[in-house]
Amino acid sequence: MIKSKLITDIFQRYLTNKDIRIFKKSLIYYCLFRVIRNFLAQNIILNIYNFKVYGSIDKNKTSYFLLKKCEFGDYHELNIIKKISNKNKVLFLDCGCNYGFYSLYVASLSKKNTIISVEASKKTLDEFNKNLNLNNFSNIKFYNNAISDSDEKIITFNESEKDWESSITHENYNSYSSSVISTIKIDTLVQNYNFKEYKIIIKLDIEGNEMGGIKGSLGLIEKSSPLIIIEFSKYIFNKQDNIEYLKNFLNRYEYSIYDTNSKKRDLDNILIMLDKLEKRHQTIGNFYLIKNSSTILEEFLSL
Repeated sequence: MIKSKLITDIFQRYLTNKDIRIFKKSLIYYCLFRVIRNFLAQNIILNIYNFKVYGSIDKNKTSYFLLKKCEFGDYHELNIIKKISNKNKVLFLDCGCNYGFYSLYVASLSKKNTIISVEASKKTLDEFNKNLNLNNFSNIKFYNNAISDSDEKIITFNESEKDWESSITHENYNSYSSSVISTIKIDTLVQNYNFKEYKIIIKLDIEGNEMGGIKGSLGLIEKSSPLIIIEFSKYIFNKQDNIEYLKNFLNRYEYSIYDTNSKKRDLDNILIMLDKLEKRHQTIGNFYLIKNSSTILEEFLSL
């Protein structure tokens, strides 16, 4: 397919100064994009919420779906973060930040918020930096590391052709390459921050190593009881040790699991949901780990 700079420029001008979300469910946009998508010569700058981001023309990139669907989704998660940010200064740890949507969103809510973005993929690093350069945010700090339960351990990171699959825990892809990366703990990332100044939110989307992320943040959890947004997948719970660890964590630190309907869930129910997934699916999406009787829980339940 011949790429056209002219078609790309016209499409870019068409989207300039428009929030991409206004085209959601638009038949005209859908037909237009279907016709021109294979002729686009470069990524498209999109406006969404209060920031800019590149929508990739590569179907194997997560940001491609911003162009295709005209939305990011995760409405409950974004609304919870916004509600907490409206009342507090937020320290947000975006673990598995990919091209940076969550990081950019939280940064756009308030200049007082502090965002620590961590991504193990060296390929995605360039995409993140380009998105950061599109905006005037000075409250985002990026680390090219793998979140884990230890610091400075050199490990193998498996880069999938589809960037949302890349992981340190598995290599179940049709096509991938490997690179080496240094690990880092969440506790290390936040060691120089005054926790009392912030409401702290951790997002864990690290393709199977989420329990390692929790193990590496126990100091922070003990001191500040952060809200944890976590993606539950088969990659986590195909190891019995992870099941037992999460059970013990919930009990010892007095945390509970909630879904994106603000409904409390028990771990057995989560495991049943995962077991019922079709073989080609690996995840049941985001859930929340929240400290019982905490102020964050009160704000969460009042949404």
